[in-house]
Amino acid sequence: MSEQMNTVEEAVGQEVVSEAVESDAGETAAEQGAANTADAEAAAAGADEAPEGEAADEPTEEELAAARELAENNALADVFDDVRKQSADSHLVTPERWPEIGLVPDHMTAEDFEMFVYEWLEDYQAEHKDEIEAERAAEREKAAAVRSATRAVGVPPKIPNRRLAQIEADNEEKAADVAGAGETADKASAAADQGSAEAETAAADASTQVVDAGNAAQAAETAVAAAPAASEPAPASPDEAEANDEQPVEDDRSPFAGLRIPEGYRLEQIEGEWVLVEEENAVPVRKEIKCNRIKVLMGMHSYYLYDETLMTASYARWAFLAAEDNPVVTFVECVREDSRVYPRPYAAECLKNPPFRMTDEQIEETWQAVRDSGNYPDIERTEASNGDVYYYSTQYLESGYAASLAEYDAVERPADV
Repeated sequence: MSEQMNTVEEAVGQEVVSEAVESDAGETAAEQGAANTADAEAAAAGADEAPEGEAADEPTEEELAAARELAENNALADVFDDVRKQSADSHLVTPERWPEIGLVPDHMTAEDFEMFVYEWLEDYQAEHKDEIEAERAAEREKAAAVRSATRAVGVPPKIPNRRLAQIEADNEEKAADVAGAGETADKASAAADQGSAEAETAAADASTQVVDAGNAAQAAETAVAAAPAASEPAPASPDEAEANDEQPVEDDRSPFAGLRIPEGYRLEQIEGEWVLVEEENAVPVRKEIKCNRIKVLMGMHSYYLYDETLMTASYARWAFLAAEDNPVVTFVECVREDSRVYPRPYAAECLKNPPFRMTDEQIEETWQAVRDSGNYPDIERTEASNGDVYYYSTQYLESGYAASLAEYDAVERPADV
C-alpha cells in the first residue's frame, strides 16, 4: 500500500514539474517573441528612415554627370599641356604615359581614356579646321617676312647718292650752328661788361638771401628735434609681425606685386620660401583646352602626339620611326630625305644621335638588312678618305657626286674651319 502511495506521489510530482517547465518555456518563448517583434519593428523603422538620410547625402545623376564631364575636360587639358612640354624636350607622347603620371580620370579605364582622347581630338580639329589653317598661314607669313641674304655675306653695300647728299647737308648745318654759337658768345661778353654794376648789386642780394636761408635751416632743425617721438610709426606687435611674414606685401616693392595666383591655390610660406599650395576645399576649376597645333602619328600598335610649333615634322617622323622599332624603314627614309632635300649623302654618324641612338653594330646590321632585302636598290654606300661612311639614294644623287660631297663633308670642310 505504501509503495502504491509513493508511486502516485512521484507521478503527481512529475506532472507538476512538467507543467512548471512547460510554463517557464512558454514564458521564455513569449518574451523572446516580443523581443524579436520589437527588434523587427525597430529595424523596419530604421529601414524606412535610412534611404531618406542616404538620399539626402548622395549626389544626383545630373551632379555626377557634371563632375565626370569636368574631370574629362581637365584631363584633356593636362594631356595636351604635357604634350607641349614633351615636344619642347624632343619627345613624342604615347597613351601609355597617361596612367603613369595620373592623368586618367577615376571613372575611366586607361584603354577607354586612350580612345576618348584620340576621338575627341579628331572631332575637335575637324570642327576647327579653318581656324587651325589660319594660324598656320599667319605663321608662314611671319616667317616669310624675315628675308634671307640676297647678296654675298660680308660685302658692304654701296652707299646711295641720296645718302651722300644727306651727309653733306648735315655737315653744312653743323658748320652753321658753330658760327652762330660764336656770334652769341661775343654778344654775351659785351652784355657782361655793360652790366657789371648790376651784377655786383645782384651778388649782394644773393648773399643776404643765403644768410636768411641759413637761419631758416637752423630753425627747421630745431623744430625737427623738438617734434614728439609719436610721429614715428609704432613697432608692430609679435602677432602682427608674424601675420606680415605669412602674407606677401602687395605693393610696388613686393616681389609678388602683380602676381596672378591661379584659382584654387594660395601662397604659403614653407621653410622660408613662398610656394603655391592647392586649397583643400577649393571648387574644381575648368581648365582651358589648347590643342589646335597637336598632331597625331598613327603607329602599328599605338599613336603618338606632338606639338608642331615645338617639334618639326621631320624630327617627329624620325622619332616616330625610332619608337616603332623599324630600323630598316628608318634607315631608308633618312637616307632618301637627305639625298632629296639638301641634296647630300647621309652620314652614318647621324644615326648615333637622338632620336635613333644606334650603335655602330646596329648601323652595319641595318645596312646589310637593306641590301639583303632587295627592296631598296637605290640605297648605296660610299666612304671618304678618312674612313667616314655615308649613304645616299641614286634616285637623287649620282655616285660620283655623292662621293665628292662625302669627301668634302668628312675631310675638306673640317680642314677649312
